Amino acid sequence: MVDMGSAVELAAKVAKKVGLFFYIANPKETTFEHEDQVPNYLVEAFPIFICIILAEQLIVRKKRGTWIPISDSLTSMVCGIMKKTYHLVAKGMQVTSYVYIYRNYHLAELPWDSVYTWIAAAFCFDFGYYWAHRAAHEVNLFWSAHQVHHSSEEYNLTTAARQAVFQDWCNMFAFGFLALFMPPSHYLVHMNINLLYQYWLHTELVDSLGPLESVLNTPSHHRVHHGSTKYCIDKNYGGVLIIWDRIFGTFAWERRDEPMVYGLIEQVDSFNPLYLQLFYLGKVYDKFRSVSGFGNKLKAIFYGPGWFPGTPRLGDPDCLPETLVREKFSMPTTNKAKLYAAVHFLILFPGLSILSTYKQELAPIALNAACAYLIFSFTSLGLVLNTSHWACWSETARCIVFLGFSMQPSVTELPVPYALLITLQTIFLISAVVNQSYCITNLSTTKLKIA
Repeated sequence: MVDMGSAVELAAKVAKKVGLFFYIANPKETTFEHEDQVPNYLVEAFPIFICIILAEQLIVRKKRGTWIPISDSLTSMVCGIMKKTYHLVAKGMQVTSYVYIYRNYHLAELPWDSVYTWIAAAFCFDFGYYWAHRAAHEVNLFWSAHQVHHSSEEYNLTTAARQAVFQDWCNMFAFGFLALFMPPSHYLVHMNINLLYQYWLHTELVDSLGPLESVLNTPSHHRVHHGSTKYCIDKNYGGVLIIWDRIFGTFAWERRDEPMVYGLIEQVDSFNPLYLQLFYLGKVYDKFRSVSGFGNKLKAIFYGPGWFPGTPRLGDPDCLPETLVREKFSMPTTNKAKLYAAVHFLILFPGLSILSTYKQELAPIALNAACAYLIFSFTSLGLVLNTSHWACWSETARCIVFLGFSMQPSVTELPVPYALLITLQTIFLISAVVNQSYCITNLSTTKLKIA
């Protein structure tokens, strides 16, 4: 029999977690003296994140008669996991640099336990986010990191997870001013809640929120931000509040009479998450080499992505497409390959949670090796979705590494159910054999492709 009191308590906890997605939070319950006391709200919200994704899939299926492409969705989620995996090693440059500046150079100390400090932090963080986000679009080097978030031609809740691994290196320059007076714990709280709010903006199922559209960032406003046509470019940078865009002249209403086209203007055709994270650095380098003069070379790095010699800082707006008509990128990936990628994704995903939990107990070399394996694994699954001829080789190697690791005494002695360990070893053994057979078959048939 279900304990009514426990059920009510659980419902209250879930309601509070859901409320964070809409910035509904009790300042007293989300105020902490030290930054290491701040819960990881993003990780705690993951079960809700998954449930809403599944709900969106079902609604889209019912309304449109088709599923959201699994290859695109997996790629988006893998990009987010790669960022979190990188943070385990790099420890989050954005937060680390903020704490360092505050501890060594802060000009004022606001009371950490004040509601007014909490409210001020919410507004100040959102203001800083606006400028960090704007810089990520208007500085070519920063865009090389941020562009991965815009690389999906779909627009759904998984798109929110398509995060840039190196985004923190760009953001820390925009939030430095907050560290002069805002306690790190407040900064960390609002960084989490601000991102949670932005999660549900990535959907086409919400049309308009009426009067709230004038003040808040909404799915409608954010759809414009992700659009690829002329009126959408460099618009609607706000995180929670859209008022910053209205004040600084970067706001645009969604045009309901025009079909929205998502993705990059020059769309990249790949489901390889590592390639998506890094390929644009090559474009920055190519532009840097192609221009002459020291001044132009600096502009190639720090001016907008659309800049070329003789054009304004952000490029010539007349060169932007008024409309775009293009087929969405897809690969002739078989249902078996998609199922294979999905199964291995579900097997690998808990690895990030386990590493996050036990990272303090692991030797640095073990932690780095585990993170490198996760990144390699997700990249390899991207090759599978890309139907790359390298996929069978990388998957064979990945599965063999797992099998070798899982048979080590230090692993077999862990409190892992024996049946689960045998099941995983069987799955990876079969996968290695199947992939190796594909390698032998394809070895002499086609030229190997990388991306």
